[in-house]
Amino acid sequence: MNALAAAVQRFRGNPLRNEVGPIGIDFALEEIHLVQLEFRSNGQPQVRARASLPFENSRREALSQPLQFRSIIKRALASANFYGRKCVIAVPSDRFRTVSINYKSGAGKEQEAAAVLNVMKDRVDGDLNNYVLDYLPVSGRVKSDERLALVAVSERAAIMSLLENARKSRLDVGALEIGPVAVSRLVSAYAASDGIDNVMVINSGRRASYLTLLCGSDLLFDQEVSFGEINLIRQVAETLDMPEDMTRGLILRTGVRSSKVADPIAAAVDEAGVVNALSEILKPHFLKLVQEIKRVCQYAAAETRGGAVGKVYLLGSVARWPGSDGLISSLTGVDVMNMPNPLMMFVPAGNEPATDGDNSAPELSVATGLALRGMNANG
Repeated sequence: MNALAAAVQRFRGNPLRNEVGPIGIDFALEEIHLVQLEFRSNGQPQVRARASLPFENSRREALSQPLQFRSIIKRALASANFYGRKCVIAVPSDRFRTVSINYKSGAGKEQEAAAVLNVMKDRVDGDLNNYVLDYLPVSGRVKSDERLALVAVSERAAIMSLLENARKSRLDVGALEIGPVAVSRLVSAYAASDGIDNVMVINSGRRASYLTLLCGSDLLFDQEVSFGEINLIRQVAETLDMPEDMTRGLILRTGVRSSKVADPIAAAVDEAGVVNALSEILKPHFLKLVQEIKRVCQYAAAETRGGAVGKVYLLGSVARWPGSDGLISSLTGVDVMNMPNPLMMFVPAGNEPATDGDNSAPELSVATGLALRGMNANG
């Protein structure tokens, strides 16, 4: 059994009957992803159901149009063996931002919350009542009488609209979470099994990417960077004078870094210079990402008293490009690897299709982390 599944099982013990967790729902940029886990009577965690459906038009329309929202939720739940309506929903990435703050620690929870609000008054536009804030204190990061926290900020109207659409869809929302918190549940277990304290996650998207810094189970930092698959493919297509769809297919087939594996086909392509050409075209754009990664590494060292980032996990669209993890690793000098497929950590249910052999980071990482809420020691 892998590290995360074993950790979850140890924490939960052996229930007398099957125990079903909440449905993790992630409104990603182009698809909605759902994952639900359950524990067998012997205490072994398994995947009960999973689903991924594309939006009929766009995520923006699905979130703003109640009929479209209800439609995709209904179809997604009907597409697999989901149980009940209790769920944990990820706040869409365009509906929140994160801010790292230092605040004077109070004697209790109410005083601490008041201290965070006092700092945030000067960090938002307008009245605080127009926003929904949630904060994560970083344990052990105390400087004199100050503490460090990561604050998630959303416009109240957007959150209320999301909750109202969920209510009309007959969903029982147990919690809203931001994606980095959900992913941290997966990563903290991977890192613990390797004995690594500081870990970075690069969640690469079609239009932008997110850098998340974790120290153990603590979420230290989260930042959006202008590094997206669409722009990268456009740059290569313009340079090679190729259609963008053909360019994407070429990158997915050949990769962006020479492979040391003795694959005759890959070797023939490499001899033609295609892989090296792609690498040289993309390297300046990857270097911009590397600059941001190095800034986060410096932040990690400052906040953890010299602790280095021991590993970087890559997930999302760019992670599916063969060699992308190796290219970033060679440019940063840090160990970079694709996020393991989270569903391969659990035993599939009897009527749930087994995951394929692809060990790259799937789009289900956030939904799986949401489904784990309350089912492991990290909450």
